[in-house]
This record gives sequence, structure tokens and C-alpha cells, in this order.
Amino acid sequence: MSCLPPCSERTKRRKVAAEVSKVVAEAIAEESIDKPKCFASDNCDSLYLCFPDADFDNNNAAEACGASSHFLHECELTDDSNLNNLANLDSDDPESCVADCDVDGETFSVDFTDHIEWTSRDIEEFDNEEGSSDSETSLHDSLVDWATTYNICQNALSDLLKVLQPSLPELPKDARTLLSTQRRLEIKAIAGGEYYYFGIKFWLLILLKKASVLPSVEYLTLHANIDGIPLFKSSNTCLWPILCSVAEIKTVVFPAAVFCSSHKPDSVDAYLSDFISEIKALEQHGFSVPDSMKHYKVTLGAVICDAPARAIFKCIKGHNAYNSCERCVQHGNWLSKIIFPSVSAPLRTDVDFINRKDSSHHRAVSPFAELHIGMITNFPLDYMHLICLGVMRRMLHLWVHGPHACKLSHSTISAISDRMQAARSYIPREFSRKPRSLLEYKLWKATELRLFLVYTGQVILKGFLSPKVYSNFLDLSVAVRLLLSPPLIERYVDYADKLLKYFVLSFCRIYGNDQLVYNVHSLIHVADDARNFGALDNVSSFKYENFLGKLKKLVRRPQSPCTQIVRRLLEGHGQSNFLEKPASLQTKTFARPHMAGPTTVAMSYCQQYKQYNGVRYVISVSEGDNCFEVDGKIGLVRNILKDNHSCIGYVVFEEFSAVDSYFVDPLDSKQISIFFVSRLAGTTRVYPLADVNIKYVKLPFKDGFVVMPQMHFNEM
Repeated sequence: MSCLPPCSERTKRRKVAAEVSKVVAEAIAEESIDKPKCFASDNCDSLYLCFPDADFDNNNAAEACGASSHFLHECELTDDSNLNNLANLDSDDPESCVADCDVDGETFSVDFTDHIEWTSRDIEEFDNEEGSSDSETSLHDSLVDWATTYNICQNALSDLLKVLQPSLPELPKDARTLLSTQRRLEIKAIAGGEYYYFGIKFWLLILLKKASVLPSVEYLTLHANIDGIPLFKSSNTCLWPILCSVAEIKTVVFPAAVFCSSHKPDSVDAYLSDFISEIKALEQHGFSVPDSMKHYKVTLGAVICDAPARAIFKCIKGHNAYNSCERCVQHGNWLSKIIFPSVSAPLRTDVDFINRKDSSHHRAVSPFAELHIGMITNFPLDYMHLICLGVMRRMLHLWVHGPHACKLSHSTISAISDRMQAARSYIPREFSRKPRSLLEYKLWKATELRLFLVYTGQVILKGFLSPKVYSNFLDLSVAVRLLLSPPLIERYVDYADKLLKYFVLSFCRIYGNDQLVYNVHSLIHVADDARNFGALDNVSSFKYENFLGKLKKLVRRPQSPCTQIVRRLLEGHGQSNFLEKPASLQTKTFARPHMAGPTTVAMSYCQQYKQYNGVRYVISVSEGDNCFEVDGKIGLVRNILKDNHSCIGYVVFEEFSAVDSYFVDPLDSKQISIFFVSRLAGTTRVYPLADVNIKYVKLPFKDGFVVMPQMHFNEM
């Protein structure tokens, strides 16, 4: 055995084990014996290494614990006492305890602090010295990916590593070594809280190596989001990160900075200083990927916030002030609250904002004014907060608890709730939250409110609301659908603009002038954002709110939350969404095989399935996921077939023979692909899976169904 350099006892044992494994592997190679396989017995607490031969069935390894001639080595699993010792360690605290480890009958006391300053290192340090196989590196990376994807705490991961150590000595014993946890971080104290700045370049470098970007892309358009979220129910500690995304890679979100405090940032200038400086540098010099000839020009395209956050970072009056409207110059009126009755006031411009033409609208000079960004046009009105959590929830409140003129009776509310419960089975599985009782509207999340506004409300409310109230709701629902659908925006954006203004005026007549608050008034300006950015989902807060929830889960104890979040992010937590694959490489699988049909004689040789998991959505024969448009016809998928020779998939499709308009006001529903369908044709046809291009939401209504194109697919 080669001479080992001086090192700690723990390191020495690992290197000795590596040398032994190397010698054994060489001996096995000389004798041309197959590579050993690992088997875990269900009946004994042991892990076995087994060499398969012609007379031995590996599938019965659990029953062959006594067949020692087929087992090279037996490693006893760690006992409960050792597991408990390690479980008591505080992995986030460098002041760790001492744990006893039993290796080959000899007990060693392992001090995880080693009485010296602990620094992070990668397992590859050992691999470089002794050499490691691709499988060992793959196992190391797989464990890291697993731990970061499922947010495994370090105590649990350390215990797992201790269990794996006897048979896999090349793995580290501590989770901090495996994850390369940073020992020291430059956490700053600014704006009244703890602050850490990652930098945009740091994430772009990781992102562009992992995500799929079209080779023809030369510009990277950054979108920024700033919002706060409470970390604990029993304290005021909150998190205010600066989140970013790249418009050319739609689904990926990354944190440029993390700020934790018991209140909002005291100083906007200090809070945004690093971010503004880096944006200036990126706009001036662009961004290049090392080891690549690719150079990108970078611009800040949009700053997406809710109304309170926009007021803070634009340094303007809050949404409850007289001059708070961000898009038009209008002095509000007091009617037990600030209202904005005019829908034709003069509009604000980017130049007027920079020149502070309306001084009563400003509080100070915003740091964003230093950038080449429109302070009006590049601060979109987030429809998640404005429409879903604002206007839609207000309407539900008026129906349940409003004045007598618009309040629904208890029996009507119960009937609506029953119809919503009945619709649950018809909702596609891409919607993670299904409809629930109207009495719980205060607890509805933004996705539930969007589902009700854009999809289910049109059908569920029919017949329960008075004609003028239902017509008013339908105006809002249709206008929002027009602004969410990319194929419809270019053609109908002007019509949606007029429809929203009409909605605001009729809303005032139905519910009273005192309801023309900031959110309701701002509806008249939403279409301008669709003209600038396309579909409203392009500049909504939905994906940022999802990422905020993930950041919150990284905090495991109340001490030093900022440090915890930064360490977890540097370990790799939150980067699983960076692994965006091209559509051609994403997994497409057939599931739930069966033999029940229907099929055709010509396709009888094909394997039958009940479900196909596509790139964007699920195709199934089950209710909720079986309504599609195929070859210009709307119908139901009755079966899914797969040619095992060519691996080409097919659907057995039955179309609806009666397809009519569901409503004609405010426009014919056929123009936006909303139909009332009934009477299936009774005959089926077989189409290739490639011909299935539009998934529909199908809701029962009278003796048929109302179907409408599904526009949201990324909630799962």
C-alpha cells in the first residue's frame, strides 16, 4: 500500500478504506469476476455485496442471507445509539458535539469541530488524490441533487451518510462536506436588517450553463420582483429578497439579494444600491459566458411588484393617497375611502415622472430613476394582486357580505358551493388547487381566484346571479381571458381595453361609487401592459410568489434566518428549476396500461394506455384530462395507443356533434373558443398524438358541457 501523508484519523481511515477497495477491485478484475452488486435484506439489518453467477438468483438475495459463498462482505448497519448521537448535532451550528462511530469493532470518537476552524471542501479533494470512478462521482452528485431538491435537513443527511459509510467509504460523513456548505459569509447590516447580495452575474453563469437558451438569442431581458413575506407566525421577522428572472427563459427565478428584518427596508437607496450598480454595469458591458464565444446584451425590462411595494421603491404616494394612481393624473375623492371616479383623466408619461411634473405624486427620487427604464411603462400593474386578490375577492365579498342590493341569500351561496364541489372532478390535474366552498373565499389563494375568474365562474354562477350582476362579472372574465391569451391579444387588446372601462363604470352603478377604489380604478390601465409585454402572465407575480414560498422553507430555526437561506442557496437549494430541458429532451411517458379498449382492428396490435404524460399537459381517458381539440374538432379521448415498433403514439378520439356558442354578450363566445357542446358522435377515429394540440377545460352545464381552452399548465 502506498505511503499516506500525515492527516487526521478520520481522513486516514477513509484513505485506507479507499486503498483496500482499490486492491480488491484489481484482484477481481484479474479473475474476470463481475462487478459486485448491493442487496439489502428485508429480514435483516445488513447490506451485502454479491457476485452473481449462473447458479445464483439475485432476485432472491433477501432470502439467501445464509448463503455465504455468494457474499463477499457483510457490513452491519449503524446502531440506534450512533444514529441518536448524530441526530442530536446541530448541523447549522459550528459548535458541534462529539459522536462515537463503530468501524470494524473499534470505537472512534469523532469531533466534528476538530478543534480547528472548519472550512467547506468538496469530496473531489479526495478523488483527486486517490482517484475515483465515474460511478462514485455520480453517486456524490446524485446525493447532492436529492438533498437540495427535497430540502433534506443536514442532520438527516449526515445520518444517511453514516449509514452508507461502511459500504461506500469514499462518501463524506458530514452533510456540510457533501454539500460544500460555506463556513463564512459576508452578511451586511444595512437598511435596518441583515443583507446578502449574490449578484446577477453569479446566477446568470449558473443559469446559462444549465438552462436551454436559443442560440440566436443575443439579448437577455431581466425582470425583477421585490416583495415581502413573513417567516414566522409568532414574530415580525420577514424576508424581502430581490428576485429576478430572464424573459427568454420563462420559468426560472433566482434571488439577486436576500434581506431579513423585522420590518421593511429603512433606506431604499441602501437596499437597492448593489442591484442598481450591477444593472448599470450589465447594461453598459453586457455579459459573457466563460469558455464560450457567446456575449449577451442585458437590459432590465420590468420591475414587478404589488401596489405597496411599487410605492416604496418608486418613492411615490401609497395606494390610499389622493394622488396615488400610477397611470393617470387624477386627484381622488373621499367617500369613506379614497376613490377615483374618472376613466378619462390625462395619462402619466415616463418623461413627466422623471421631471416630477406632478409633485404631489412623489415622495422622493427613486434609485430606479438612475437606470434606462421607464418609471411608468416598465412598472407593470401585477394582475395577480390587482385583479385576482383585489377585484375578484372584492366581488366575492360583496356577494357574501355586501349590501342588501347585491348580497346573495344563504341558500344561493350553498347552491353555488355545491356546484363548485361538483366541478372538482372536471378540473384538469395541471391545476393544483380545486374549487371549494364560496364561504371560504377569504382563504382562497390567488390561483383559486384566477381559476374562478377565468374558467369556472362563467358556468357556476349562471342562473344564480341577477342578469346585470352576471353580465358585469362576465365582462371582467372575458376581458382578462383576452389579455391572458397570446393568440387573442393582438386582435382584441383594444376591445379588452374598452371592455374593462365599461366594467368599471357598470361596477360603479351596481355596487356604488364608494367601490371605485385604487384596484378597481386601475383596471382601466391594465391593457396598456398587455400592449407592452404581451400576455399578462409574462409580467405577473405568480412564479415569484412560488419561489418566495420555497425560500421560506429553507429557514429551519429562528436564529440568523438570512444566513440559513444564503447557505442553503449556495449548497444548491432552489436550483432545481434551472434544469430546464428543451422540449425535445423532456420526458414523455405512457402510463396505466390496460386491455379494455376501445380500439380498431387495424390498431389491435398496439399497446393500450389510459394516460400519456406530455411536455406541457397530461392526456388521459379520465374525466378532467380527456377533452381536446384534434384536427379542428372538439371531443373526448377514449383510448391511448402505442406502436411498440415505431414508438409512435395515437389517440382514439370521439368528437362532439353539436358545438354552439355559450354566450353572445359581450361578444360571441365562439370568437374566443368557448363553446357549449353536447351529443357525442358515437363513432371514434384514430389520430396521431402529434395532432392533439389544444387542451380544453370541460364543465357540466344543463344537458351538455361548456368547454374553453386551458391557458395555464405550470402549477404542478
